[in-house]
Amino acid sequence: MILARVDGHVVTSIGHPSLKAQKIVLCTPVDEEGLATGSPIAALDPIGAGQHSRVFITTDGSWSQNTLHDETSPIRNQIMGLVDAPKAS
Repeated sequence: MILARVDGHVVTSIGHPSLKAQKIVLCTPVDEEGLATGSPIAALDPIGAGQHSRVFITTDGSWSQNTLHDETSPIRNQIMGLVDAPKAS
């Protein structure tokens, strides 16, 4: 699992048939403080995470392929959940 921040979305003119009508977002890995720790990665977003949301991403390609019901899909990363922000005191 990777902790990341959603920074944008991906638009393509040509893509694998399994990704038709799927939302793919660009996410930057972050630490607990929200500081970037790596390069952006593309991830399938079946839960509709918003811009700047903190999310957990799985890198298990078979999980993403099962979500899409296509074992030939090239997508590997998928958002698994949103991270709640701590309440201000």
